[in-house]
Amino acid sequence: MGTTRRNSLALVITILILGFTACGPQAQTQETNLSLASTQTMEALDLIVAATLQAVSGGEEESVESPPEPVEEEPEAQATPTPTVEHIVRPENPGSLTSYMTDRSTKALAAERRAIADNFNQNLIERPYTSEVMDYVDHLDITRAELSLSGSWVYVTIFLEGAPPADSQAVYAVEIDGDLDGRGDWYISGVVPPSSDWTTDGVYAWKDSNNDVGGVVPLQADPPQDVWDGYDEQLFEQGIGDDPDTAWVRRSPSNPDQVQLAFKHALIGSIGKFLWGVWSEEMVIQPAWLDYNDHFTPEEAGSPEISSSLYPIKQVAMMDNTCRWAVGFTPSGTEPGVCYIPPTPTPSFTPTLTQTQTWTPIPPPR
Repeated sequence: MGTTRRNSLALVITILILGFTACGPQAQTQETNLSLASTQTMEALDLIVAATLQAVSGGEEESVESPPEPVEEEPEAQATPTPTVEHIVRPENPGSLTSYMTDRSTKALAAERRAIADNFNQNLIERPYTSEVMDYVDHLDITRAELSLSGSWVYVTIFLEGAPPADSQAVYAVEIDGDLDGRGDWYISGVVPPSSDWTTDGVYAWKDSNNDVGGVVPLQADPPQDVWDGYDEQLFEQGIGDDPDTAWVRRSPSNPDQVQLAFKHALIGSIGKFLWGVWSEEMVIQPAWLDYNDHFTPEEAGSPEISSSLYPIKQVAMMDNTCRWAVGFTPSGTEPGVCYIPPTPTPSFTPTLTQTQTWTPIPPPR
């Protein structure tokens, strides 16, 4: 109860007291009785006031509450807008064939859940199977790859045993060895899109800035070391980079079993000669771990060779790659990672008779 309300109640009680005393009988003549009555009346009124205040305030005196301070509302967090990529030029279609290689298919061995073309120690991967279970994945099984130089573009077409599903997260990549030392220098990859339109979505380009792809001995398996960081410098990320038109991916519009990559020749310094090979994978996908045979031990990787003690494949699964072939020069067969070149057969020598001699006996003397 506020102070004003209490004062009003006290005033009313005072008036009642005065009125009661003024109207009492024999007020002017019996002073002693009046004093006793007044005392009793005041005691009774004190009890009435206390009871009234108790009932009104609920047993506690009310306090004057100050108005609540205004609460400052925090501004709503604004979502970071996704950068809009504006493209100026797009790839078209591959031109005339510049270079190609073939790769062994494992489709015929799928029912047996094995492969015979895998050589993990030499960085030749043939593992289009799931880990442990060894289910065959046809859209990871590479059979051929073609490269075309057309104007300012490099086109790579990867031939597969099956079409990737519409929601596939498979990654297809081309690896470029620019100085022919067996170590990859650039790695351009793309997640296959659902359509046959060129897109930069899911496309990345990497460079090895410190020349450690391949470990100690390029291509050959080395004991894993944490100091190697493979492809460590990202040059392009889904349209974000110095040039938003640098690299692209699409399904081939002419064949659903083919995936195409396109990148500007300037990405690899417009070099005139190099070795190249392609990859497919859907499990590891770590450019910083290449070469994979330097990151995983043979025991960790497992094997697709059914007679091997390491069978089945384990951490290195759902993956395929090719040997490498040349652009801008004729390989001798001694370049690290180059596809096998059968030796030129040496012609066998067959002597031929060029002159026929006849013998005439000499007659006896006469």
